[in-house]
Amino acid sequence: MSGDFKMSRLYIGDVLEVVIDKYQNKWYLIYLAKHIPIGFKMFGLYAIHPTIYGCNINEIKNKKIISTIMIFEDENWQKIGKLKLENFIWPDQYERDLNDNNKYIIYHWGDGEEKRVINVVTKESDLGLAQKGSTFFPAGALRFYRNKLRELGLYNLPEECMEVIDKVEDINGLYGDVYYSTKNKLIKTKTNILISMKNEYQSELLFPDTALQFYMGVLKAQLEEHCVDNEVVRSYQQLVNQEKDYLNKEEWLSEQVQKLNNELKKFNR
Repeated sequence: MSGDFKMSRLYIGDVLEVVIDKYQNKWYLIYLAKHIPIGFKMFGLYAIHPTIYGCNINEIKNKKIISTIMIFEDENWQKIGKLKLENFIWPDQYERDLNDNNKYIIYHWGDGEEKRVINVVTKESDLGLAQKGSTFFPAGALRFYRNKLRELGLYNLPEECMEVIDKVEDINGLYGDVYYSTKNKLIKTKTNILISMKNEYQSELLFPDTALQFYMGVLKAQLEEHCVDNEVVRSYQQLVNQEKDYLNKEEWLSEQVQKLNNELKKFNR
């Protein structure tokens, strides 16, 4: 059963119907909590076998939540109803240690308000019930949750089909946030974009690592729209050279830098 209306403002307990693949199979999330003061939203995935027919709210209410992550939700996801939440506890989360890529830091947000480090481990098997601490954009959330459902035998699309679907690009963190925001602005106008984006993200420009991700996001959006700004290129290249040690520790970002450099070569920059 499909949702009756497009998603508008979300409230705690709202249940969302999401299309999980190109075959229109549907699965379901519930909005659990909001991180204060950052504003990231925590969603839970229900243990439901995705089908093209979908479910109604009564079929969902007694299902188990098998995983929680923070997501920048997609405006095309549909609300199908609301459920009462009882005794929600913000989960322990984990991230890789920026100073040692072989370690994981397990932490707790104190119900979304205050971060407290619980433990540092070197094996994924020692993470226990800690949930992934990244904030996902929609493409990344789809991939993460498909894998969770596959682990439980609830989603069995053949691997050859998955390879096609998983080519959807997933850009997380500040880099992704700036990229999507810039893309939306470029749809309306290609003038004064950098000024507008700097005003919006000026606090992120105070530190070299976040400034780099800012310029990466703007640059990627401009490359795709064929309107690359010389100032963006200069700042991006300067920060890449300055942050080489940082990028060596951040493998994913380093890969994104290489992709951007390859695209820049096409523009003879």
